[in-house]
Amino acid sequence: MAQDIQALARRLERAQALQNERFNQAAGGRSLPVGGGFAHFRGEAHPLNQALGLIEPVDEAELVAVEAFLGVPTVLELSPGADPGWWSLLAQRGYRLHQFQQLWTRALTDQDATGLSPEIRIAGAGEAELYNRIVCAGFLERDDWQDLEPPFRTSLQVEDAWGFLVFMEGQPAGGGMLGLVDGIALLSGTSVLPRFRGRGLQQALIRARLGLARSRGAEIACASTAPGTASQRSYECCGFRAAYPKVEMARG
Repeated sequence: MAQDIQALARRLERAQALQNERFNQAAGGRSLPVGGGFAHFRGEAHPLNQALGLIEPVDEAELVAVEAFLGVPTVLELSPGADPGWWSLLAQRGYRLHQFQQLWTRALTDQDATGLSPEIRIAGAGEAELYNRIVCAGFLERDDWQDLEPPFRTSLQVEDAWGFLVFMEGQPAGGGMLGLVDGIALLSGTSVLPRFRGRGLQQALIRARLGLARSRGAEIACASTAPGTASQRSYECCGFRAAYPKVEMARG
């Protein structure tokens, strides 16, 4: 049966917006509700300053308020669920295409509800520094994580969210986040240190999070990746399929 892509996008984008709002509040950030989602501000020129979950129509005054709130650049993430009026408004305001994302989904079944492997565990509250350094080091293509000062930090004390760590040869090798919103499992922030890649650790992290999500009643899982990446291939190997594209639009 064909899916209503717009309805699916609206449901998933809303879940992602609520998940990001939880993390933004936990990090001490400020939020501005807009278009059914939120604009998130973590600090001047912070890499996570952006607006997402934008599905409802807005007028020019509301968009100008978002631009003032986020500063330069103003980055907006939009999906096929967005009201069509967004596109003409963004053109009038001089927005340009910043980058593409691809949204991946798969249904969850009871077969996914397996336990964690010995190499993977949920990070404890006292392991926040370890988790953030490992994940950021992977994204920055660095193996020397011990002295890394993460450009941003993710809280491990957010409701219905868990940070996962994977180990190889007794050493921390990567991590990833799982959040649950309204029966949707949101997988994000998956990262493996360069020297441990090519050993299936990213897929192991994906499957471990799917297992916890299903055991807690999630029905569908989703994740976003840049097109044509190793992360895309890992999600496809774990049964995810492309649901719809997203775009980040930027001004300034």
